Amino acid sequence: MATAPGLATGAWTKYVRGPGAWGRDMAEGGLIEDVPGGEGEEARAASAPGADAFAAAIAMDEARRDPELARKAGDYLDRHSRLIALQIEHFEEDNRLATQAAKRKRFSDRLKNALQVFLALAATVGGLGLLVMLHDDLTSRRVVVDAFKGPAAFAARGLTGEVLAAGLLDQLQKLQDATRSARKGLSTTSAWSSDIKVEAPGTGVSIGDIDRLVRARFGHDVHIGGDVVQAETGEVALTVRGDGVPAKTFQGPAADLDKLAAQAAEYVYGRSQPFQFATYLTSNGRDAEAAAFLPGALARAASDHERAELANVWGNAYVNLNNQALAVQKYRLAMALEPTNWKFWGNLVGAAELDEGEEAGWREGQAMLRAVAKGPKDKRPELRLLINPATTSFDLPLMLASNLDDASRNGGAGAKTSIDGPAIADNYALMHDPASAARYMASSDPEDSTTRAEALLLAGYAALDRGDPAAAVAPLEAFWKAWQANPSLQAAYFDTPCFLGLAYGLTGRMAQAEAVFKRTGAWSRCYAVHGDALERSGDLAGAERVWAQGIAVGPDLPSVYLHRGLSELKRGELARARADLAAAHARSPHWADPLEGWGEALAREGRWRAALARYDEALKYAPAWKELRQARETAAKRGQAAAVSRR
Repeated sequence: MATAPGLATGAWTKYVRGPGAWGRDMAEGGLIEDVPGGEGEEARAASAPGADAFAAAIAMDEARRDPELARKAGDYLDRHSRLIALQIEHFEEDNRLATQAAKRKRFSDRLKNALQVFLALAATVGGLGLLVMLHDDLTSRRVVVDAFKGPAAFAARGLTGEVLAAGLLDQLQKLQDATRSARKGLSTTSAWSSDIKVEAPGTGVSIGDIDRLVRARFGHDVHIGGDVVQAETGEVALTVRGDGVPAKTFQGPAADLDKLAAQAAEYVYGRSQPFQFATYLTSNGRDAEAAAFLPGALARAASDHERAELANVWGNAYVNLNNQALAVQKYRLAMALEPTNWKFWGNLVGAAELDEGEEAGWREGQAMLRAVAKGPKDKRPELRLLINPATTSFDLPLMLASNLDDASRNGGAGAKTSIDGPAIADNYALMHDPASAARYMASSDPEDSTTRAEALLLAGYAALDRGDPAAAVAPLEAFWKAWQANPSLQAAYFDTPCFLGLAYGLTGRMAQAEAVFKRTGAWSRCYAVHGDALERSGDLAGAERVWAQGIAVGPDLPSVYLHRGLSELKRGELARARADLAAAHARSPHWADPLEGWGEALAREGRWRAALARYDEALKYAPAWKELRQARETAAKRGQAAAVSRR
C-alpha cells in the first residue's frame, strides 16, 4: 500500500492507529475534541500487536475515500510538526542554557578550589614565616645598637641619639667587612631599623614588636648603648656599654668624634665577638695587638670550643710575627681543647715546618693526610684546610686545589691571613702555566703587600725559566727587600728568597748569593738551588756537598733529588740522573718536574716508549707546560720512527 507523499511510514504508524485510538490521543493532547468512532473492540484491537499497521492501512484507505478527513489529517500533521520544531528549539535553548550554567558552575568550583588552595598556601607560608622568625629570634646573636644619649646642643646640630648610634653601627660594619674569616660573625643592626609595621590581629602590636620581645626574652643579642658628654674643655667623651660589655669612655676633641666612634667600635667588637675581632687584627697586619688582646679573650671564653678557636687565632698571630715556637704552642693548645679539628691540625703542620724544620713538618703533614684518607668521607676536611700538608710534600695540584677552595669560600679574600690570589698565581707559575698565573694576579688587590711581592717573584721566575738570570736579579732584589721588612711575607715565603741567591750565583756573584742563603735558612729548596749556584761557579764538589747536606736534613723532601738529578742529566750521567729523578718523583708523585726530567733521561737512552709514559704522566700535573708538550711530541715521533726502522 502506498504512503502519502512527504510522510514516512514510521510517522503514520506512530500517530495513526485507527479512528478510536487517534481520537483518544488527540483529545488527550487537547488538539481534536470530536472524532467519529467508539472505544470498543476496535480500540482494543488497535492496542494489540500489529494493530498500528492495520490501523494505518485502514486510515489510508479512509483518507482516499474521504478528502475532508485527509485535509484534517494534513492540518494536524502540520501543526504537530511545528510543535515538534518548537519543542526541539526549546530543547536546544534549554540545553544551551544548561551547558552555560554547568560551565559557570565548573568555573565557580575551580575558583573556589583555587581560593581554598591559595588560602591554605598563604596560611602555610605565614606559619613557616612565623616559625622562621621564631627560629631566628631564638638563635639570634646580633649586636643591636640602641639610640645614644647626647647633649641638646648636639641634637640641635643634627647629632641626635640615632645619628650617634648609627656612627658606631657604621664603624662596626666596617670592621665586619674587613674581617677575613670562614666563620660567620654576629650581624649588626640598629634597634629602630628592623621594625615591621604589620599589626597582630586585635592587639595593636606590630610584628616588629613581637619580634623584638621574643628576641629580648629568648635570643642572645648583645645590646649596645651609650652617651656623649661635652666637657668644659670642649672635648667630648663617648661612653659605650652593653650586655657583657663593661662601660668604657673614649675622649677627644669634638672634631674627632668619628675617630672616637671607631675606637669604641673596636672595643665593642672585641668584647662582643672576640674571635672575629682577633681574626680582624691578624687579617690586617695588627698581629702584635692580637697577641696582646687574646689572653684576656681566652680567659673570658665560655666554652672549650671558643677557647680552642681563640688559641688557633693566637697561633696565627705568632706565625705572622715569625715566632713559630709560640705558634706551635698555641696550635697544640687548640688541638688539646678540640682534638678532632682539622683546621688546628693543618695549622700545626705549617708551624712545625717553620719551627722544627721541614722534615718535622712533612711527618706531621703525612700523619694528617693518612688520617684524612682513613676517615669517613663525611668527616673529611674541606680542601682549603689541606694547604699546609700539601705544601710540606710539594703536592702542587693539591696546593692549587686548596687555595682555589679557600678563595671560592671566602670571596677570593681567603680565610687565612693573606689574600689567595698571589698564592694561586704562584701555584700556577710553578706548574708552568704563566697565563693562569697572570689572570689571578690581575684579579688580586694591587695594593696588598702580598700581591706586590708575588708580582716581583713571578718576574724573577720567568727570567730564570727562559735562561736569563741577569734579568731575574732586579725583581728578586726588590722582593728580598720587602721580605726582610715584613714578618708576614717571611712566614708566607719562608724559602723563596733563595731564588735571588740562585740568580746571584748564576751571574757570578757568589758572595752575595752566600749571604742570601745564610739569611734565608736551611730549607730544602735553598739547598737545591745553592748547589746549582755552586756548580755554575765551577765548584761541583761544593755543590755535591751542599746537596748531600740537604738530603741529610730532609731525606723525605723532593727538591734536592730533582736538582741533583737535573745536574747529572746535564752532565750525561744518565743512570744516576734517573735514580735521583725517580727518588724525587717518589717523594712528590704529583710534581711534573721530576717526571719531565726522568722522561728526558729515558729519551736520551733511546727508550722512547718509557719516556713517553713519563711525559704523559707529567702532563696530568702541568697540562699547560709548553716545553713538556713539545718534548712529548718529539718522543712520540722518534718512537714511531724507531719502531718503523726495526721492521
